[in-house]
Amino acid sequence: MSQHAVRTAMTLYQNGTLDLETAARQAGISPDRLCRAAERFGGVSVSPCADPEPVAVRAD
Repeated sequence: MSQHAVRTAMTLYQNGTLDLETAARQAGISPDRLCRAAERFGGVSVSPCADPEPVAVRAD
């Protein structure tokens, strides 16, 4: 994986040119890793990066 490939994929994903899975595959990384990179480098968090499962909270 090269930094250039990840940055390019991140940009294409954030601009809506590629979906998350396609951008990650092009960069040679997992979709989760691409999401983390986008969030870490000040990118816009797009809904597929969000955790789709709600967290159950219970009180004693």
